[in-house]
Amino acid sequence: MESAIEVIAEAGYTQASTTRIAERAGVSRGLISYHFTGKEELIAQVLVTVFADVGAFMGPRVAAESTAAGQLRAYIQSNLEYMALHRSRITALVEIIGSGALGAMGVDPVAAEKEALAPLVEVLQRGQASGEFRQFDPLTMARAIRAVVDSVSPHASDPDLDLDACAHELTTLFDLATRDTR
Repeated sequence: MESAIEVIAEAGYTQASTTRIAERAGVSRGLISYHFTGKEELIAQVLVTVFADVGAFMGPRVAAESTAAGQLRAYIQSNLEYMALHRSRITALVEIIGSGALGAMGVDPVAAEKEALAPLVEVLQRGQASGEFRQFDPLTMARAIRAVVDSVSPHASDPDLDLDACAHELTTLFDLATRDTR
């Protein structure tokens, strides 16, 4: 998986052949073919691996917060912290998603978005119920948060990008956007 991630991050999705990935991993192409029916299955497993890793990284940080506002901050900060620590993984995701490969893999983008946004929508709804957050449409706000965080991803390979500064700005932005000022 790591070799596939690195090859995709360095060469791009279209140039990431199983031969190139096998060379990077120091294994035969046949070994990859033994475990995966083709590039699409390998890429699907890369996505599963990276998304699971992101969830394992972010989940405990979000859960450690006792307020919805704290959870929202942790959600944004940990997402950008993951980007900072795993730039090649994020670059590989951007390459895969940007290539249109998800459609070829049969991924339903509407269902995938709904599943990805559900925990964030839940935090926003909880914040509204507790009075921490103003009234707004939680799904629209969750989409806005995701869109802004995801807009940073294509720049993850830039070593000069200060992801800590981005995290600070984005947490401030969405704190102000969600805060109940009554």
